[in-house]
Amino acid sequence: MDTCKKGVAFTVPTVCAILLILLLPASGSGFETGTEAQAETETELRRQLLINYDRTARPAATTAVRFRITLKHFDMIEEEQALMVDSWIVNEWFDPRLVWVAKDHKNISKLAFPYNMIWKPDLDVYNSAKVGEPPSFSDTLLIVFNNGRVLFVPPMRLQFSCVMDLTYWPHDSHNCTLIIGSWVHDGFAIDPQIMDDKPEIDIPVLVTESGRNLTRGSWELVEANMTRDVQRYECCPEPYVTIRVSILVTRNAPAYAWTVKLPAVGLSILTFVLFLLPPCAGEKIIFGGLCLILDVLFLAYTSNVITHAPSHTPLIIELVCEQLLLVVGSVVVAAVSTRLARDPHTSGLPSCLKRPLICLSTCLCLNNYKSLVSQAHQSYSRAAKTEEQLELGENGASHLYCGGGVDFTTTCGLDWLLLAAFIDRVSLIVFVIIFVGNMLAFKVVL
Repeated sequence: MDTCKKGVAFTVPTVCAILLILLLPASGSGFETGTEAQAETETELRRQLLINYDRTARPAATTAVRFRITLKHFDMIEEEQALMVDSWIVNEWFDPRLVWVAKDHKNISKLAFPYNMIWKPDLDVYNSAKVGEPPSFSDTLLIVFNNGRVLFVPPMRLQFSCVMDLTYWPHDSHNCTLIIGSWVHDGFAIDPQIMDDKPEIDIPVLVTESGRNLTRGSWELVEANMTRDVQRYECCPEPYVTIRVSILVTRNAPAYAWTVKLPAVGLSILTFVLFLLPPCAGEKIIFGGLCLILDVLFLAYTSNVITHAPSHTPLIIELVCEQLLLVVGSVVVAAVSTRLARDPHTSGLPSCLKRPLICLSTCLCLNNYKSLVSQAHQSYSRAAKTEEQLELGENGASHLYCGGGVDFTTTCGLDWLLLAAFIDRVSLIVFVIIFVGNMLAFKVVL
């Protein structure tokens, strides 16, 4: 009996362990068996749905395709006059050939099919910038629900034409329109419809603690709308339906304030110095030539933008071109005024010019030049009274003699110097008026 009891004591745990070991594989086998059964049911259901299924035939006489787009990223390709958009294209329609009862197939309510196994609408981009390239759906699957609803959401990169108006560059905005519709069928066969009047914008933004945006490029999406457009033509009675996605983008590049706008204003202000130099300073022409070279270099720097807009010249380029013409005119005026101030003159200004110049010199802040001319004429008059006015020559002829011949030449030169200063000051006033007018006319780009 002791042996039997001792044997029973050793048998109970052993039996429990054996039963546990036996039950674990049994449970795993049941799970695997259920998964295999589910997979076999899906395979059989898929086979039944695709029996005699023609993926080139439309599901119905008129198939309504609901459309929505989600924008994930965008960029303006200025060289090609095109807008590139990374998006999710949501297409949804009903196919009565793909209907089944879920409870008859182990409650399977949806199936995934490769995009090339069942029918899908032939929606395409009408204004694609990559004409001839078929859309790439990658390996995107379609989801088919048991009520016949089909959902197809392929991620696509769309690149469509967008004519850019660079008139207000670098503050230009562009309204680009994406046109999508059936390439073959009319509105009676395929009827595109929009789910929402605005696309969903899901562009990730990374903002630092200081508020700086690190993910935004040089373009900012301002607004996006979506409309359904129906057109009819004289040749055909049926309607043709397209979906238009309007995207308004604006350039937002702070660097242009330092590389474009400030240099353009600086070049305009730099020309002031040309008129502030003395009329007899030869450096005026050198400085004017330097300003001319800087304007040409600026135009060369922005030439890559002009090539992108053959029919729209940016206003800031027009500003610099006008400034270039002003610099050319300023150099010509500087050359004339320098010639008047530095050339030797044997006669003074006519009184019809001298008197108005002396009167206007005060209004033009030329009192220094006026004082020089007045003092020179007074000194010459006093010297002429103390010397002989007339001396007889050997032949008895009379000669006009100024005891201060040098003084007479100097006096004449000061008259012409006053005229040169007057021309410079009037040119400065004209330039200031033109400069202020340009700043007001081009303030939209400055």
